[in-house]
Amino acid sequence: MNIQDIIELKIERIVYQGKGLARFGEKKLSIFVENVLPNEVIKAKITSINKNYATAELTEIIEPSKHRIKPFCPIYNACGSCQLQICDYDYLIELKTAILKDIFPDFEIEPVIKSPKVLGYRHKTQYPARQTKNSKRIMLGYFKKQSHILTNIKFCPLQPDIINKIAQFIREYFPCDCYSETSHKGLLRHVLTRITTKNDILLTFILNSDKINPLLYDFSKKITLEFPQIKGIYANFNKSKTNKILGDKSKKILGNDYIIEYLNDKCYKIGPESFFQVNPSAAAELFNIVKENIKPNSNILDAYAGVGAIGIYVKDKVKSITYVEENLEAAMFAEENYKLNNLKNYEILKGDAKKHFINFKKENKIFDYIILDPPRSGCDKEGLEAISELAENIIYVSCNPQTLKRDMEILNGKGFKIKLLKGVDLFPHTYHIECVMILEKGE
Repeated sequence: MNIQDIIELKIERIVYQGKGLARFGEKKLSIFVENVLPNEVIKAKITSINKNYATAELTEIIEPSKHRIKPFCPIYNACGSCQLQICDYDYLIELKTAILKDIFPDFEIEPVIKSPKVLGYRHKTQYPARQTKNSKRIMLGYFKKQSHILTNIKFCPLQPDIINKIAQFIREYFPCDCYSETSHKGLLRHVLTRITTKNDILLTFILNSDKINPLLYDFSKKITLEFPQIKGIYANFNKSKTNKILGDKSKKILGNDYIIEYLNDKCYKIGPESFFQVNPSAAAELFNIVKENIKPNSNILDAYAGVGAIGIYVKDKVKSITYVEENLEAAMFAEENYKLNNLKNYEILKGDAKKHFINFKKENKIFDYIILDPPRSGCDKEGLEAISELAENIIYVSCNPQTLKRDMEILNGKGFKIKLLKGVDLFPHTYHIECVMILEKGE
């Protein structure tokens, strides 16, 4: 087998990251192909060959799956942000459940919980901004897979339509130039939007600058007149020559400092840099699982806690909350959110979570439950080892099942066993799966 060879394959299953797995030849070499479904017979062109696996590009579907559908987004193939628009939603849930079973083969997995909304669910958008070479027309969208070629997205069905309209307004009327990765010149790097279930919007311009261009004040007034749903506009300053989206400093241009999101009877102030789940309706499903698995009158350590979302959601079962978060803006909003939701007994701790975990261990501070909601990279091993001595119960919320498994194995070595594992589809039409894992320390 050589690169550029076209071979016939039968897809066995979908693996994490949404790729189809097939086997080829006597040695059953693993070959990964995008845009395919289990049991499909296809032809594919080999694009890379490694020692243990190869990748291939779909060229023809010989026998399509009965679940295959036409993608509903007209730029599905050009964009690359959705990996699994090619099947009906019920089957997508089956695929995501199978992915979890593949990652956690020794544990019984219930079907992934469906998202209440499968379109218009994405309440946070980060669009890179670029300009065409000759006409200097502004483009906002996502980079194509494994490239820095921007797809100009004028309509994304996964986000509320008003966000599409705001993006188009920026394309037409933004008064300054856009960033170039080649020259590192140009002002506008990214446009970040947040929207609540009540359609309040916070807009942030990420700038290749350390100050606000005066033209942005007039433009901000202009765009809020056109879209009164925009309650606040910020500038974020990022002059780094890296792929990092947000810089370390932000400044308000006009309007409010925050917007307020509601999950059932709880409410949350959210700032321009705060972490909050992008699919609020499905986040409530996720938080309900956490709440159901906490005993009343418990002392909680809420780590990597963002704006305090999970701790506040479970407050009716909580005696006290110890909050740990590195992001200073998020910690500020968490304290305001605790007051907004009438929490009384809490402690706010800022800075590196691992250092706090180690300090708790030194102080022999014990909790009834530890709630972990780390970034995609998961938790630090040293931090997990410290955590293992702080509670008998750990509730781990993860957006990456692979790092969840790695961290679970560390906790297993410290005597913790899985009591429950549930997936929730916070990201319909993509391969992403949010999970809640309940771990108990065995005797």
